[in-house]
Amino acid sequence: MKIYFFLSTDENSTTSYSNDLLASSLGNQGYKVEIVRDIREKFKILNKPDGEVIIFQKTIQCAAHTSKAIRHLKGKVYLVHIDDDFLDMQNKEHIETLNISDLIIVGTQKHKTALRDYTTTPVEAITGILDLENYEYVPVDKKSNNPLIISWQQSCADAYVKDLLMVAKPLCALNKEYGIQLHLYGWHMGKDYPDHSGKVREAMPFAKFIEYQPMKQYLANIVPQIAKSDIFVMPYIDHPNRWGKSGFGLKRMMLLGLPVVASDTQHHATLIENGVNGFLASTDEQWYLALKSLINDRDLREKLSMNARKLIEKKYNNEITSQEFLQVLKKYIPFF
Repeated sequence: MKIYFFLSTDENSTTSYSNDLLASSLGNQGYKVEIVRDIREKFKILNKPDGEVIIFQKTIQCAAHTSKAIRHLKGKVYLVHIDDDFLDMQNKEHIETLNISDLIIVGTQKHKTALRDYTTTPVEAITGILDLENYEYVPVDKKSNNPLIISWQQSCADAYVKDLLMVAKPLCALNKEYGIQLHLYGWHMGKDYPDHSGKVREAMPFAKFIEYQPMKQYLANIVPQIAKSDIFVMPYIDHPNRWGKSGFGLKRMMLLGLPVVASDTQHHATLIENGVNGFLASTDEQWYLALKSLINDRDLREKLSMNARKLIEKKYNNEITSQEFLQVLKKYIPFF
């Protein structure tokens, strides 16, 4: 059996990186997998496929992944879409593509439930594979920041300004009270994307803005910097466009052993047990009190750090995730 895994041409995309690891996991389990990024090569394969299964990253973002390009293969080749967000659900081409698929794989139960209103294609939810090699655990007793460092990051920070501003008030209060440092990662500085950092700079003038770096440099340069932080914040607007976000970023920070305070969303609540391996917060007061408790209590930071890492190692390790992915494929595709 031959499996094609059609990935985005953007190798710096977090989802490309995650799906590359999923594709590799099938290869590690003895399946013949070919990863394809070049669009010309994709169309060549679609015109004359010599494999039994094609797995697509996303749906309509690449012309070779859409219903127009794959319609003729329905019933001839098993078609699987890993649809990692809930965007473009008003787009007719997107819905048609989902309906042509034999299987849709998403990152959260909320996304899975929401898709029932749009398609009759089977939908399953699994988590992405984590990069254990590049996200090395840093114990609390190895850190000596004075004042403490609170960090936040997104691969495109400019797109999450509203989320970040949700916690401006408690962060400003804590900076005034304790002099905490605030490191914000992932800004494009007007390159490739519009610069939306102005409102954040105005609201939190004490913050340090760290520029986005492509994936290889990010893993080598940025991840070790974030790992040295004392606390991580993940404010998140609960909006339909975000329902497909799998908590991949949160899992990576927990993998580093960072004590996390995150918005109390449905998916975050599946990962964080309040006060045990992190904190969930909804109001300014909850954010302030959770962060203040972590600032003042080193033992609490250590407890959350160790428990967060243990959770990821136990429930989301590569062996478990790879097997979950394979079991989902076996459920719907006889070739497996």
